[in-house]
Amino acid sequence: MRISLKQVSFAYPSTGIVILKDISLDLEPGTLTGVIGPPGSGKTTLLNLIPRLYEPSQGCITLKGVNIAHLSLTELRSYISYVPQEPFLFSGTVRENITFGNSLFPEKDIEQAIEKAALELSKEEFPLGLETQVGEKGIILSGGQKQRIALARAFIHDKPVLLCDDPVSQVDTQTGKKIMDSISTLAENKTCLVGSHRLAALRTAQSILILEQGRIIDQGSHEDLLTSSSYYASTYYLQQIEEKIDDF
Repeated sequence: MRISLKQVSFAYPSTGIVILKDISLDLEPGTLTGVIGPPGSGKTTLLNLIPRLYEPSQGCITLKGVNIAHLSLTELRSYISYVPQEPFLFSGTVRENITFGNSLFPEKDIEQAIEKAALELSKEEFPLGLETQVGEKGIILSGGQKQRIALARAFIHDKPVLLCDDPVSQVDTQTGKKIMDSISTLAENKTCLVGSHRLAALRTAQSILILEQGRIIDQGSHEDLLTSSSYYASTYYLQQIEEKIDDF
């Protein structure tokens, strides 16, 4: 499903503080688009506008050529799987949190979603496997476990649009690579938009946007941006050094 943003801006109605300014962007089916930028640059807000968690202050967003403001929230969100930065889990089992509203998923589909999300159901971490109770808001789980359960939920529901806000922020480098490999494969049949502070996670994206103070200041592939953007190159190489130190 093609998603287009045309001269989209967003400011908080209560404060008037502008977060996004004049964003024009086409997200094509079968592609993975990455979004990076310093904290406060507008990455999360951009992702939140597509399922209408926020409404644009100016401009419009279209899905298959239809202004999303003219779609009911139920219809719009039926096309979208969204993994927010702080995933929501409810009191119930791991299985119930993954299948979320559809208890009829075949066991093999659940297992495949778990594998794609790099979710290890070890006895130490999940004594009863899929039947382990996670508690309200996943209180007994680590941030990485909650993130991977939310990813498994998004993968199994298999919507045509996949939005992920920092999906590897709370996992190690190797686990993050497995997750991004899964997202890259899924993107071949979806429209995917992924925000990340970890630049290496987006190396396979067809296009990466750099946001700064709410504006797109550069756009291109990983290879393009390494040569054209000093911000991208310096941040990428610094993160590579930090990850090697952490691994050591």
